[in-house]
Amino acid sequence: MENGNNKMANKFTNIMSKTSDLSKKAADFGKKAADELQKSAKELGEQTQKTLYGQRMKHYNPLFREEFFHDEFRVPNVIKIVDATTRRGIDVCEGAIGWTEKVKGVDVLFVYDEFVPESKIKFVPFVKCDTVYCVDIFECDKYISSDTIFDSAMNEKTAELEQVAYCLGAKNYSIEFIETNSALQLHSLGINANSKNIGTSFDELNFTQSNSFQRRKNVTDFEQNKVLREPILKWFKNDEILKNLISMRLSGDSTIKRKHLTFQGAFSETISEKNAMAIDVLIKGGALMEKRVKKERTTSIILDIEF
Repeated sequence: MENGNNKMANKFTNIMSKTSDLSKKAADFGKKAADELQKSAKELGEQTQKTLYGQRMKHYNPLFREEFFHDEFRVPNVIKIVDATTRRGIDVCEGAIGWTEKVKGVDVLFVYDEFVPESKIKFVPFVKCDTVYCVDIFECDKYISSDTIFDSAMNEKTAELEQVAYCLGAKNYSIEFIETNSALQLHSLGINANSKNIGTSFDELNFTQSNSFQRRKNVTDFEQNKVLREPILKWFKNDEILKNLISMRLSGDSTIKRKHLTFQGAFSETISEKNAMAIDVLIKGGALMEKRVKKERTTSIILDIEF
């Protein structure tokens, strides 16, 4: 009887031992599964954060010092100076010197005012927050305020032609700017594509043309300069007629007593129409800059020189 009890006890002990092992294995498996789940959740959270951070970087597109001063970085043609606090508190913008953005298909640099001295960019006539500047077509590190860029260009053109007259020994000269607004209208007599009267002559159509002029003239007389020298050209350096006049005068040709030259504004544009359209969006001023570009194209500059 005693042997039977011992066998039963041993059997019970074995069962309990196996049960304990199974429980331990189940606990270990559960812990491992929980750890794996926690690890997956952490990795998913980190990946989500990275994705969101990348999206914010793409949206704000911040520009940092190391990028700005990198040899391959090209400063856009249009810059707007903005307050340094504009994007304060945005994590991806911490430490940035501004940002870049496309406006009407044009790359624009929005630079913080506090970074301007470090940028080494020359802003003309002076640095002003919330002001838009466009690159000088002759000096890539010089940017001119959109408020003054056309007047500045006109003054430069006038000064350049004055220097031409003086260097070539003129007795007197006049510089005249003529802005022409021409509108050509065609009024049909109700004829359409389905009309049987296809043979209508031009006499049966009504053409009207209107022109308006704005003139500005600068006339100067001075004591004739006897020492001729070659003038430095910038705006008019590609004008062949002017270059020919300079060549003849410097060669000692004294038969030239008077010269009349006309320069079309389209050949000395201050800024491109595309840049002008982008600036109009930035300054929220309608199409003022675009209109100025179109007006410049219709402006003639007339130079009369007497030797």
